[in-house]
Amino acid sequence: MTILDWFFIVSLSIASVGLLFAGTSFYLMIQTKKALNKVKRTKVKKKKKKQKRRKIRELTKKSKKQRTFGIVLSILFLLSTLSAGYSLYYQSMHLSQKDSKAVIQGYYLVDNIEKELQAAKTTDNDVKAGKNIKLLAGQLSSYGIYKATIRNTEQGQKALNKYYKSMKELGINLSSQTDGFFKDETLLNEFEADVAAVKKNQEAVVSYFKINEKALVNKK
Repeated sequence: MTILDWFFIVSLSIASVGLLFAGTSFYLMIQTKKALNKVKRTKVKKKKKKQKRRKIRELTKKSKKQRTFGIVLSILFLLSTLSAGYSLYYQSMHLSQKDSKAVIQGYYLVDNIEKELQAAKTTDNDVKAGKNIKLLAGQLSSYGIYKATIRNTEQGQKALNKYYKSMKELGINLSSQTDGFFKDETLLNEFEADVAAVKKNQEAVVSYFKINEKALVNKK
């Protein structure tokens, strides 16, 4: 589990304990106030008035402590609940570690396959160009194993899964081509259009998850 997963579990646990003890404190406070009112209504002889006042002070002090304890625990419950909620929201709007790695790797793979297809138009070494394209295609094909985490929003999951699927299909289609396929201009143009479609899905993921694309570009 990630740090955020542990943070959510701990926050939720604290919230549960806080709610339980806050409820208990307020319940005990109500019982103490009932006892206090009962003592106040009870008529006693002059000899026992001092004892009655002492009892009233004790119950009043006890009631205040229980109320304070209940309020503190209620605040703890509220803060912990908000923390757990924010943790879920943060995870739903950001990439998991696995997805982040997959998206970054995919970004470079798509960029490289695009460059290789462009270079294949004028290459003098068909064998080398074919091997480079097939190697990258095989890596793209592996994206069939990826699936967006369920922690993401429905929209985020759709964007990621569409991106993964388009990369997988591009990789499979390229891998199935015969050597030197890029000499067919029509076929090459079709694959370049497929790459453009993948990049469009890529842009959707980058935009939705607010990925710093400039940082990725600078690392090339």
